[in-house]
Formats: sequence, C-alpha cells, structure tokens
Amino acid sequence: MQTLRLNPYLLPHKGLRYLMGKVSNLAGNLDQTKQEEVKKLQLLSNELFYLLEQHAHVEDHMILPDLESKCPGSTQENQQEHEYLEGLVIELGKKVDSLICGDSPRNFFEYFLSLSEFQSKYLAHMVFEERKVLNLIWENYSDEELFEQHHRIVSSFSPEKILRWFRYIVPALDPSERVMALSGLKANAPKVFFDQLMNVISSEMEPSAYFELLDALNERELA
Repeated sequence: MQTLRLNPYLLPHKGLRYLMGKVSNLAGNLDQTKQEEVKKLQLLSNELFYLLEQHAHVEDHMILPDLESKCPGSTQENQQEHEYLEGLVIELGKKVDSLICGDSPRNFFEYFLSLSEFQSKYLAHMVFEERKVLNLIWENYSDEELFEQHHRIVSSFSPEKILRWFRYIVPALDPSERVMALSGLKANAPKVFFDQLMNVISSEMEPSAYFELLDALNERELA
C-alpha cells in the first residue's frame, strides 16, 4: 500500500471543514428568540474566524514563503485568494457580532446566506491548495524538509492554541490519522497538558470513538 507523504494541509483543513459545518448547522437551525443560542452562534463563529486567521498566518508566513523561494511565482494566485477570503471573514465577523436576540429574522437569514457563500468559496480554496499547491510542495521538498517545516509550525503554537485547534481537528480525522496526530504529543507533552487536551477532545467526539482512540493510543505506547 502506498503511503502518502507528510501533508501540511491535512490537519488544519479537516479541522476547519468540521468547524465550518458546525457553525453552518447552528446558523441554519438557530432559535433567534433565545439569547443563549444567539450567543453560542457568535462564540462559535468567532472561534472559526480566529482559526481561519491563524491558519492563514501559518500559510502566509511559513508555507508559502518557503515554496516561493523554491519555485518563484508559484504562490501568487494563492496569496491573492487569501487576501480576498480574509476580507470576507472580516465582514462575516461584523455581521455575526451585530446580531441581537429577537432581531429581525431577515438579519439572521442574511448571516446564514453570507456564511454559506463564504463556506463554498473557502472549500474551493482548500481543494485548490490540496490539489495544486500540495503537489508543488511534494515535487520540491524532500521528506526531511517536510518534517522540518512541520516541526517549525507546531513549535510556533502555544499550548492554548493547540487546545483550540485539536478540539476540532481530532474528531474530523479518520482513526489512523487521530493516532498519528496524538501519539507524538502523548510521548513528548507534559501529562497534565495531554490529559487536558484529551478532555477537550472528548467533548467533541462520540463516546465510542473516543474510547477507541484511547485504546489505540495505549496500544501504540506499549508497542
């Protein structure tokens, strides 16, 4: 069986797809007369916008400059798309923050439509990166360079940022990817932090899948 090489887009993109789905679903079935639901939509939307901004920062300051140095001119289209999408995120943030419990249903529906429109564009952007940009990365990087870049990216994350990302990344992965993503952290992170991380992850996963993950991590540790 052919093994895929290290993919810098795999974890963040799956996490963003998962979180976008949650926000879209909530925006579509929201009870606009309940303050707690409106607040939840605002909090979850802004969490999505925060992670989108963090992901764009990693791409714009680490992934794309590295690729541009190896393959001049190859990142221009991607950078232009980032600028356009970042502008849409700013507008979405303004719209969701302006929503008020009991406000006109039209305002809530407008946010839902704008969010859906953005989601369609961002999904297309991620596929562009996963097909075209990723192939350029694989053509121009050795495995050692990919791992070195991955280490620099992960090392730039604070513990708080890892918790926020992995809450949505791990449930979006397949079982083998979950073990891959967490086994290194379990081996190297302080136990207190790893236990906190697993507690955060458990709140987003079905119990059966979560306990299967725990068993797989324990088996990996004993192997």
